[in-house]
Amino acid sequence: MIGYDHGMEEEVSFISEQLVAIATIIATIAALPTLLEFIIESRKRKQKVALSIEDVSVENINVNLAGVDDLLLSIQDLIDRAKSPRAYNDIKLGNEILVVGPVLSGKKSLAQKIAQLAEFDRIITVYNARNPDALIHAKELVSKADDEKVLLLLPRIDLVYEEEGEEVLSELDALIETSSGQHNVLVVGTAVYFEPDNALDNQFGIKLVLPGYEGMYTSKTPPSADLTKMLTDVVKFYLDKIVKEGFSFQGISAQDALQQILASVSNPAEVEDIVVLCQTSAIYSAKISKEGKKVITPEILERAIDRVVVSIAHPPPSR
Repeated sequence: MIGYDHGMEEEVSFISEQLVAIATIIATIAALPTLLEFIIESRKRKQKVALSIEDVSVENINVNLAGVDDLLLSIQDLIDRAKSPRAYNDIKLGNEILVVGPVLSGKKSLAQKIAQLAEFDRIITVYNARNPDALIHAKELVSKADDEKVLLLLPRIDLVYEEEGEEVLSELDALIETSSGQHNVLVVGTAVYFEPDNALDNQFGIKLVLPGYEGMYTSKTPPSADLTKMLTDVVKFYLDKIVKEGFSFQGISAQDALQQILASVSNPAEVEDIVVLCQTSAIYSAKISKEGKKVITPEILERAIDRVVVSIAHPPPSR
C-alpha cells in the first residue's frame, strides 16, 4: 500500500491557487482598458446630461418679456388652471402647451412668465431633448417633485421630431406623457417649425402662437363622408355631455357651435381638446364674475379652436 503524501497535496493546492490568482490578475489587466473606457464614457454621459438640464427655482428667475401683453391676457384661464387646478378637477385638460413662434420671439420667456404667474416652484429645462439620457433624468426629476409645482420646459422640441430616431422619440413621448399626467406639472414645448397634423401637433393639445409667426402652408384634404359623420357624432356627444354638466351657450346655439367645430377639426382628439378648452374658459369666467354661470360664448369657442387648430395660410418659416 502506497502512503498518502499530505505535503505534496498542500503544495499542489498552493500552486493551483497561485495560478488562479495570476490568471485573475492577467484577466483584470486585460479588461482594464475596457473598464477605463466604460468609466470615461459614463462620465461623459453624465456631463452631457448635466449640460442638457437646468433645474432652477422660479423665484430666482428674472423674466424679460415685452410685446405679448394681449397674449398673456388671453390665456388667463390657462394660467389660473395651472395655478388652481382643483377648481378645474371636473374636466379633463391635458397639461401640455406648445408655444409656436419665430426665432428669438420670446417663447422661452413666455413659458417662464407663465410659471411665475401660476406661482410654480421650479422650472426644469431640457435644453437638449435629443439626448435620451437627459430625457430619462428629467423624468426622474419630475417624478420626485411630489407636491412642488413644476414647469417642464422643452425648447425647440420641433427639431427633435424632425431629426431623431425611434429611441429618442419614445423617451420624449414617455417623458411628456408621464409629466402631463401629474396634476402638479405643466409641460411647455417651444417650436419654430410647425406642421399641422404631424406628431408634434398631435402630442400637444394646446398651441399658443406668438405674434409674427406665419405658419406653414399645406393643403387640407376635405374629410370623407364617413369621417364627417363620425366627427359629427363625436361633437354631438361632447356638446350634449357638457350641457348635462351645467354648461350653457350664450350668443351661439349648440347647432352653430357644432358646425363651427366641424369646419375646423380633422380628428376626434381635436374635438375633445376644443370642448375642454371651452369648459376651461367658461369656468374661469364664472370664477372671476362670481355669478357661477358656466357660459360658452362665441368668443370662447373661437379662442378654443385657435388654440387647438393652428391657422395655415403662409409658406413655412426658415428653419
